[in-house]
Amino acid sequence: MVKVRALKDVVIVAGHPRSGTSLACQLVESGGVKFPSDFKGDEYNRSGYYEMASAMQLEKDLLKEAMSVKNTIKMNMIIKRLNEVNGPAGLKIVRIPAIFFYRHVAEKIRAVFIFRNPADVKASMLRRGISQFSLSWVENNNALIAAYENIPNSTIIGYESLLKKDPKVIKKFKKIGLNVNLDIIKESERTQKGSQIVLSDMEKRVYEKLKELEGKV
Repeated sequence: MVKVRALKDVVIVAGHPRSGTSLACQLVESGGVKFPSDFKGDEYNRSGYYEMASAMQLEKDLLKEAMSVKNTIKMNMIIKRLNEVNGPAGLKIVRIPAIFFYRHVAEKIRAVFIFRNPADVKASMLRRGISQFSLSWVENNNALIAAYENIPNSTIIGYESLLKKDPKVIKKFKKIGLNVNLDIIKESERTQKGSQIVLSDMEKRVYEKLKELEGKV
């Protein structure tokens, strides 16, 4: 039997793809958190993706097989890399249900949950040639709400609030012990705004709930 390593000190940034997770990672990094990463920036995320290839694959595998022996070995390798960071380590997650597997092995866990208007998310994904993701926007953001409810030291922030440098953003990061630099945010890097893509009633309901939760500083 393979035993899971303890994850010492992690700040997880979680959100559906194209929701501002990379921008949130950039802010978290400005607060003294280091993200081990295997990917550089490009035209879609100029500052980089803040992701490990192994962790991205494990997200997929965990949702299929949970903590199998194979996945436990993979997770131990990822945790080893995170634990080697001097100070708190950052981990970006886009398949949000996977966060619960890390939560159970973390000695200290903080989380930043990012959401964005689903119409702009879909338009931004289509712009990249991605018509579908392994989890729907509704599934993933309902998991985000559940994770927010179950991780006490967490905060939830809308992408639009980040771009506007809303003063409450500073308070939300301070809530989890991070002093971030909002000056690094550049409105010019936005990839989509005001899409007229038609949303389902469920997408609208989940989006309204996310905004409601964000309003609670």
